[in-house]
Amino acid sequence: MLFSWMNSGFVVVLLLMQQKIDFENNIARQVGRLSHLFAQRLNTGLQAQGIGITADQFRLLTCLWRTDGLSQQQLAVQVGRDRATVTRMVDLLEDQLIITRIPDREDKRSNLIYLTKKGQQLESAAAQCGQVVLDQAKHGFSPEEEELLSSLLGRAIQNLR
Repeated sequence: MLFSWMNSGFVVVLLLMQQKIDFENNIARQVGRLSHLFAQRLNTGLQAQGIGITADQFRLLTCLWRTDGLSQQQLAVQVGRDRATVTRMVDLLEDQLIITRIPDREDKRSNLIYLTKKGQQLESAAAQCGQVVLDQAKHGFSPEEEELLSSLLGRAIQNLR
């Protein structure tokens, strides 16, 4: 009986060794690396162009360029950051006169965030920096590969929501 259990245990250990998780090359690590490298390149491009915002601030501004007048809570959800982080970003962007806070008429406890003229004028140059980095990341992809990658990543995101 002991031999049988030990033999079964050995088989289980062998199976576990064959199914060892590759922590360095799994999809989560690769997506994390891609996000980090993209942000680094975008920060470099934004700085080189003298735009004066970071990749994180760019992400927040893309939400406002799409829909101006969002609450800080809505921005936090859309950028995937906590309210405290978004508050710090809003404070910095407001200090740079890129955005302004206006009290919400319907909810006096809340402010709506609007782009200033300066914030609106940043869109074209900042979007161009983002496109350059995106094009670098997609270099050598066929349109079909690009579409497949986008589809698979979208499905993975939906799986985790």
